[in-house]
Amino acid sequence: MIRSIEALVDEQARRWALPREERRHDLRRPVITLARLHGARGTDLARRVAEELGFDVFDQEIIHRIAESTQRSEGVVAALDERDRELLADWLGPFANPGYMSTAEYRTHLTRVVGLVAHKGGALIVGRGAHLILGKERALRVLAVAPLPARIRTVMEKEQLSERAARGRIEQVEAGRRAFLAQQFHAAFADPADFDLVVNTAALGVEGACAAVCHALRLLPSRPVTDELDV
Repeated sequence: MIRSIEALVDEQARRWALPREERRHDLRRPVITLARLHGARGTDLARRVAEELGFDVFDQEIIHRIAESTQRSEGVVAALDERDRELLADWLGPFANPGYMSTAEYRTHLTRVVGLVAHKGGALIVGRGAHLILGKERALRVLAVAPLPARIRTVMEKEQLSERAARGRIEQVEAGRRAFLAQQFHAAFADPADFDLVVNTAALGVEGACAAVCHALRLLPSRPVTDELDV
């Protein structure tokens, strides 16, 4: 039987819930969202922060959960993951492929899954517009940046590319993310005003950026546990 996203949310909520009397004075574990410029070592930073705080990292896991809840292949979901899709392709898709997922459907499931993760807390969510889905009241919203030359060097090293190819790769990835945020959330890519903290990994290093994120998190007021899902 195909499970709806609502059924998945209900199932996970029951699994994670504590008895109400035990949770009356509890505080919800915080959530961090991490957007990143390509090559700014965002993945390294996410792992380091999660290790320091004992958080779970949700990156590709987001794709897995959406695919599981919608009974789509992960390839179908990944085709929409921080990528551009033209309006014509969205309109013709269902006729060409019965397993097709529209951008609107993807956004609905993405919002529910991110909300479910935030309800559990103790999580770091990488990219996917999570900072826009949750907003300033529900997460510490971090943007990882670095100067272009530093990002080119990082991509050259990590993806084994020439300098020219690395520059092109950065442009390609960020064009996709820019279009994704515009299509799904009508928002600009890497707008500092959408974040609570911007860290320069080239200047601070991953360790320094991690320390800045952890310090900022300690300054945020804690949110009480409720029985309502933030979706």
